[in-house]
Amino acid sequence: MYNTKYLNRVITLASVLAFTIIAFGMNPTAAIAQDSEKIHTIVDEMPEIIGGLPALYKEIDYPKEAVKKHISGRVYLQVIVNTEGKAENPKVLRGIGGGCGEAAVAGISKVDFKPGKHNGKKVKVKYSLPVTFRLEK
Repeated sequence: MYNTKYLNRVITLASVLAFTIIAFGMNPTAAIAQDSEKIHTIVDEMPEIIGGLPALYKEIDYPKEAVKKHISGRVYLQVIVNTEGKAENPKVLRGIGGGCGEAAVAGISKVDFKPGKHNGKKVKVKYSLPVTFRLEK
């Protein structure tokens, strides 16, 4: 019914198609989705707090316990800035006690960021920053 040349072409074409699907994945948009979910640490343009650090400090209330115990110093935070410029999963890397870490986390969650960019595209970026708590004398 079918000649051998025709069957060989069909088999070859099917093999190439199968190899392509295996090598590059079933869904090319899945690779794009995975890349957008990747969390970068080094990018062409790092995220920036809109309004700078003064905007962050406006959102932080000095904890009463820290004032009472005369606690001051630096809290180190880590957040993931998403492609919309919002902080996700804020964590205290190093705290100073008295509720300062919690206050810094609450403040960073309220500010907006200019998202990080890599190769011209907005990407998620792991971002660390110090937040200083200083009591005025």
